[in-house]
Amino acid sequence: MASGFALTLGAALLGGVAASAATPSGAAAAFLEAWAKVPSYTCNIKVHESKGTDTRDRTFHYAYLKPHFAKIDITGGPGRGGGAVWKGGDTVTGHRGGMVSFVRLTKSINDPEATGLRGGTIAEASFENMAEAVKAAATATNGEETVNGTAYDTVTMPFTDSSGATKRILFLSRSTHLPARRVTYAGNTVVATEDFTDVNTAANLKESDF
Repeated sequence: MASGFALTLGAALLGGVAASAATPSGAAAAFLEAWAKVPSYTCNIKVHESKGTDTRDRTFHYAYLKPHFAKIDITGGPGRGGGAVWKGGDTVTGHRGGMVSFVRLTKSINDPEATGLRGGTIAEASFENMAEAVKAAATATNGEETVNGTAYDTVTMPFTDSSGATKRILFLSRSTHLPARRVTYAGNTVVATEDFTDVNTAANLKESDF
């Protein structure tokens, strides 16, 4: 989601964050407490990514059910009409948009056709992934920032990927304490922005929805 089909599992799921973790506090702890109470949710995701001279803008509808069920549909941008389902493990089942949308394909979760521009997977797009990253972060710095007139609590953590990312910042809603935005940096340069809107934590999803 980063997006797009947003991590591999295990260590890769944490984006290279160090294994020895600090105890979350402040905004980070509030996020973990809020997320622990959510069994499933849906949301819309707006993603802008860059990698070298390439950029990509897409929108998605996303659904997640604990512990490892995710569904993503591309609602705008390249691949519109396509989507994928993940039920844990290292494969996804998906379809392309357009006239071949009825054709179902099983691919590696890391297949370029199933990931974002920077390699993010369907699993990485989930709040679960973000919570696990907070738990595993060697350092997590709490702060605050205002975006378009709205104030957010923030959590800044180390993050690495194969394309040179160095850190991520979670922007947390002050009313729900859940993510509203995630920004990925390579040094001082923003390389991915994900905005999470229309978050519905009362979706009451079931395994049969995936």
